[in-house]
Amino acid sequence: MKFEIRHVANGVILRVEDQAPDASPAEVVYQEREDDEIEAFAEFLRHVLDHYGPSTSRYSAKRIHVVVEPGDKCDGRGGEMR
Repeated sequence: MKFEIRHVANGVILRVEDQAPDASPAEVVYQEREDDEIEAFAEFLRHVLDHYGPSTSRYSAKRIHVVVEPGDKCDGRGGEMR
C-alpha cells in the first residue's frame, strides 16, 4: 500500500493506493472545522486506523486508541487553570 498526504486550503487529503493492479486509489479527507477542529482530526485518525491500521482487538497485547483529552493545565471546562 502507498500513502500520500496532501495539504489543501481547508484540510488534508490522504490518498491510498493498493498494490493490486485493478484497484483504484481511495481518498480520505480531513476538513478543518472552526467549531471543533480537534474532534474532526480525531475522527480522521480513527477512520485511517479502522481502514488501514493493524488489526487488533480488546485482547491484543498492544493496540492504538485515538482519544481526545483536555490538556494537563486545563480546568476541564475549556479554560486554563490558575
